[in-house]
Amino acid sequence: MTVNEEVGTDWSSTSTDYVTEPIENYDTTTGETSFWILETTSNGSDPYEESPNEKQRAFSKGHPLKIGIINIPPYVLVQYDAGGNISYVEGFVPEIISWMAEKYDFTFEYVEPPDGAFGAFINGSWNGLIGMVVRGEIAIVATALSVTYPRSLVVDYTYAFSDDPISLLIPFPQLDSTISGIIKPFQYEVWIGIFLCLLIASVVIWLISRAQWRINRQSFHGQTGCFPHFWFLFRVVTNPSDVISFTFATRIVVASWLLMGTVFVNCYTSSLLSYLMAPTFLPLISTVQDLADSHDIQITTLKHSSVDSALLAATTGSFAKLGASLRAHPENLLSILENIEDIVFHQRKAFSYQETSLKQTIYDDFRTHKQCRLFIAKEPLFPDQIAFALAKSSPLTKAFNYEVTWLRQLGLLNHWINSYLPRPYRCSAPLSSFRPKPNERLTLNYLSSAFLLYGVGISVSVLAFVLELIYSWWKRRVIKVTPFNNQRRRLRAEWN
Repeated sequence: MTVNEEVGTDWSSTSTDYVTEPIENYDTTTGETSFWILETTSNGSDPYEESPNEKQRAFSKGHPLKIGIINIPPYVLVQYDAGGNISYVEGFVPEIISWMAEKYDFTFEYVEPPDGAFGAFINGSWNGLIGMVVRGEIAIVATALSVTYPRSLVVDYTYAFSDDPISLLIPFPQLDSTISGIIKPFQYEVWIGIFLCLLIASVVIWLISRAQWRINRQSFHGQTGCFPHFWFLFRVVTNPSDVISFTFATRIVVASWLLMGTVFVNCYTSSLLSYLMAPTFLPLISTVQDLADSHDIQITTLKHSSVDSALLAATTGSFAKLGASLRAHPENLLSILENIEDIVFHQRKAFSYQETSLKQTIYDDFRTHKQCRLFIAKEPLFPDQIAFALAKSSPLTKAFNYEVTWLRQLGLLNHWINSYLPRPYRCSAPLSSFRPKPNERLTLNYLSSAFLLYGVGISVSVLAFVLELIYSWWKRRVIKVTPFNNQRRRLRAEWN
């Protein structure tokens, strides 16, 4: 759709000659290139421009334009003076305001809502920024304001200048347990195959040994039991010098086993080292359904926002479960955005907000604590659009729509957004890229499975020793009691 079609003006009746000019727009966020078609008249003017000075007159009121904001980095970053008053405002939303102020030559004043709210219908009236617009206290809302249907009934939204999904901020993924690291290099099918090969080789050697022993008992040396051969094949993998001199046939079996064992041992060693030095991080939750079903992570959000409205109004599905959680835990409905990082990290909560703002929160937390403590869940809660909000039938709405569309075509919106986003750093890298440093040593956490195996072996050996003592005591008791019982039987028989 062209700008002409969006504005709804019929230019077919005019006799002006139009020239189309493609404008390349590169989105640095997605890496995609799109082309916008700019139509101009033959003399270079904009055919969609309103009558001369019409937009200009909409801003010419003789007093500063009051603009409502809330400090939501990187959308809006507010600095205060010693008295708590606004001293400086920056961010990519103020960039748009500054652009328009310079173009239309108007002055403006930033105002914050006394209650710090975006706007919700409470007790028969609107609070926050939306309420200020409705009451005429401000002319426009310029912050990370979500487009919702109830708000659209009392204010006019401009075209969205940002598509920013509502995502979930959660504690950083936990390191996968290495307690079972000694069996991780191979899948269970491989372990079963190795055990079966060991068992088959033991049975084959046992059968050959039994046959050789029966053929020539005098020249045969060695044991003929099945378990000694099984134990020998198990030991010979780690101690190649421990060999037996049975027969030519048994040597072939042992050599085949040793060759296969050598391959498995080397593969196991290299895979184990790679697994231990490249640990896996497991996110606490990945999807909205995970959060709804979780008993460890609770959702928390800003009170009177688009999120709590959607969750509390839901009657089925994951949203209904999350809404029930908010009703059961009203303390998770936050009145102000303070200490979100500590709430998520220490209390193990999932905070829902615009993804762009959450990225800034993670970056600020990393700069403070020098470690990755926070993470954004893979699946967003729901899509969201950010737009300016003005009073119903405001004369400024058409001008803002025009400039938002124009700035998108020029690529300035993407440029401003990317200029305020954090540059790539450690916490923004994919989890699969987290690797130890080149000379990092293996820690106790990496080798816990080896110590566990050692502990299990010691425990089993002690248990076996105790059982041997019990068996030995029982056997000695039986040996002592048996002659006495025989003597009693003999005397009874003689007596009878």
